[in-house]
Amino acid sequence: MRDRSRRGVLLAGFMLATFSSQAIWVTFSPVSTNVSEYLGVSKERIGLLALVYPILFLALTLPSGILLDRRFKASFLTGIMLTGLGGVLRLANPSSYEWLLACQIMAGIGQPFILNAFAPFSARFYSESKERVVSLLSLSMYLGIIYALGTGYTIYEEWGMYGLIVPIAVVSLASMVLVLSSINAVATSIVEAGVAGKGYLFELRRVVRFRDLWMLGGILGLGVALFDNMSIWLEAVLAGVGLGHIAGRSLALALIAGLIGISLIPAIVTRRNARTMYIRMVSLIAALSFIALALETTSLSVAALIPLVGFLMLPAYPIIMEWIATYHDPRLHGSATGFIGLTSRILTVVLASSAVALLESPVSYFTFLAVLSLLAFIIALLLPVNR
Repeated sequence: MRDRSRRGVLLAGFMLATFSSQAIWVTFSPVSTNVSEYLGVSKERIGLLALVYPILFLALTLPSGILLDRRFKASFLTGIMLTGLGGVLRLANPSSYEWLLACQIMAGIGQPFILNAFAPFSARFYSESKERVVSLLSLSMYLGIIYALGTGYTIYEEWGMYGLIVPIAVVSLASMVLVLSSINAVATSIVEAGVAGKGYLFELRRVVRFRDLWMLGGILGLGVALFDNMSIWLEAVLAGVGLGHIAGRSLALALIAGLIGISLIPAIVTRRNARTMYIRMVSLIAALSFIALALETTSLSVAALIPLVGFLMLPAYPIIMEWIATYHDPRLHGSATGFIGLTSRILTVVLASSAVALLESPVSYFTFLAVLSLLAFIIALLLPVNR
């Protein structure tokens, strides 16, 4: 009972760290113009604060994954502490752009250690309920983004810069306290499950030989590319047909629907051993939804189909993380997650950039998204069936 309670404290701390990591990432995005005036810098420099995260993730996702496998406890604490300090230390000098950038870099270095720890953490501490733990962590990840983007403008209007950063600092501090107070009591020999005495390339060579990881990386990359594309370009595309005003609302509903999906779907899918079937089904439904939007772009179709895609697609992330935790060597969970993260992010950047040429009409844009979904479906057909 005591061990279960301590594990619960550790999980709560990890969830808060995941929440704060994502909230730190986009803290200033909803009020970039206001914050640029407050700090006396350009809006582009405020945008750089958010851009730091994906740049550092691409650079560090593989090294952080390998380090999590080799020295889980130390690497996990590195992510928790860098993220927590990045959130707390912003309070020291919030009127200095250089200070905020330094804190953003600190938290950005911590992010890949946080996100790549989902699978190894759940397998080490919650082997009996991996899917539930991965779903909770994924839920925390999306909630952090939604909190920052959804409340940022209102909070800044009412309480200014401190209103933006104080709540996140409190969550960051709580995450560090909870993790530090529980990890030593919980962590035993199972934490240090890395391949001792081997070089970093040893783990990487073992990971890249698994065909399913290449396929999962491609599917995840295509899925993330879909949402990144819509987040960046949907308003511009819909504005051309007089529907720009519903873009933000539809995306917000898609995220909310996705959170509901994460809380319900992964447990059902894993219990029925239907991971591959689910990924195939979701990819096909997404393709059909985007084809329907290309054929008829109306306020009703956008308001109905974009949230439907969110409800079905967001749960795919925890399902993929649970796949790694269930079907791969525990000593390689971090490396596998980092490898998938790298392949998916590269694919995401390329596809999000290429959409610029397709913004003239909803037909070309939604057809492009349908093609991405069909590619994900084709890749999913190659996944092992009984998983």
